[in-house]
Formats: sequence, C-alpha cells, structure tokens
Amino acid sequence: MPEQLINDVSDTARWIAAFRALESERTDAVFKDPLARKLATDKGFQMVEATPIKDHMAFAMVTRTTGIDRLINRAIERGIDTVINLGAGLDTRPYRMPLPVNLRWVEVDFPHMVDYKNKMLENDIPACHLQRLPADLSNDRERNALFTRLGNEAKRALIITEGVVGYLTNEQGAQLSRALFAMPAFHYWIMDYHGGLRRHRRATDLKKILANAPLQFNVENPIAFFTAHGWKVHDNIYLLDEGDRIGRKLPSFKFPLSLFIKLFPKKAREIGNKTYGYVLFGK
Repeated sequence: MPEQLINDVSDTARWIAAFRALESERTDAVFKDPLARKLATDKGFQMVEATPIKDHMAFAMVTRTTGIDRLINRAIERGIDTVINLGAGLDTRPYRMPLPVNLRWVEVDFPHMVDYKNKMLENDIPACHLQRLPADLSNDRERNALFTRLGNEAKRALIITEGVVGYLTNEQGAQLSRALFAMPAFHYWIMDYHGGLRRHRRATDLKKILANAPLQFNVENPIAFFTAHGWKVHDNIYLLDEGDRIGRKLPSFKFPLSLFIKLFPKKAREIGNKTYGYVLFGK
C-alpha cells in the first residue's frame, strides 16, 4: 500500500468503512451499512485494493461488525442508558441498528474526525439520541475530564473501543482500562482483542501498510490482562464461531499453514478462535 494512503490512525477509518461498504453491497450481505460508501470515499477503497491480505481482512471486519452488534444488543438488554463509543471513527451503528429511541449514543474522536462526520452525515437521521464530542484521548487531562463529565451524565453506560486498543501501547491500554473501571457509571465495555496472531507472517504484511499507524498492543492473553484490572467477562465471541454463525468461512491460507489446518482441524480451530475475538466486559 502506498505510504501516503494511511498517514495516521484516523485514515484507517476510511479503510474499515470501505470494507463495510463492500459487504453491504453483496447479495448475501450479513448487514447493511448504506452510509459506509460515502464515508469511505475513493481513498478508502484504494486502501482496500492495496491490502495484501484483503480477503482475510474482509472476513475479520465482517465478523467484528456482526459480533460487536450482538454484544451491543446484549448490553442494551442489560439496561444501559448510554453508549460511549471512544475512537468512533466512521462507525454508523446509530443509523443502521434498530436501537431504542431513548438511548443516548455518544461518539468521541479527534476534532477533525468529528467535523468530517458531522458534514458528511448532516442530512441523515440516527435511530437514537446521538452526540459527537471532539477529544484527544491520548491526553490524560482531556480524557479524564471527558470521563468525569460523561460518568456524571450517565447511570449505566456501555463503552465501546472497537479497533482502538490495538493501536495503544500495553501501558496505555492498562491506563485506559483502569480509568474506565474507576468510573461508577461505566458498567460495561466492549472491545475486539488479538492474541498471538501478530507473530504470523501475514500479520507482518499488515504491519507494513500500517507503518504510520502501527499496531502496538501486544500481550499473550488480552482477556487476563484486562480482568486483572477488575473487569469480568460477560460474553466472549470468537472469530471462527462468529463466522460459522453468519455463514462465512475464513479464506484459505498458503502452505504450510494450510497443511496444519488440514491435518489438525480441531487444534487449528482452537488456535484460530483464540487469536481474535470480541468481548463484553462488566463489573
């Protein structure tokens, strides 16, 4: 991928939106995101075409979208009154999901992302009460002030950090986890997590195209990492299981990994599930 296509983490939002658009336009689409194409713009589709593991990335983004949709619905069933989407990027769930009309949904991202999204979606109507707040979450003082404000305004809030934690250092991930847990009103937290997948060659290929927005978070057991801060697992959706549920299969790998999968299918599935998933934490 040409270096200029992804210059910072905000650029990846167009990339992911393009994957959502491509899924939405399939005849057998498992979700419909009618706003994704215009948000992605041509640049997002250029990123997709330049992705060396495009089919695998598409599978991961589709299962991530449907998996987190499910977890959001489960949190709503548990009685949340507020959703706080940190690093919301170009997510469109407040528009495409059948959400309760009285639900408050807050999107937080860099000021330029908020301005772009407000402009692009100014004529589109969300299903619930939607608010966008500009903030630099890497700034401790700004983040803490934001959390205090939102914590005082909500009673039972769900936090979403889809595609966010991977770009943090391990220490930044720990700081975020502790800061969220410290807020009494923040009852639930949804994230996607990675295990040992990034040691694989294909992960190295992915890192090359993300040179200006590197994936940094790297712990062997992300679930244990965050439960050590007090969080408890309510629901944990595994990559391959979600693929089965929606009728999608992980694209084939090249030799020798393909041989290992053929010879040891149960072990390969166990490893594959543990490498990537989506979790709903609670207190």
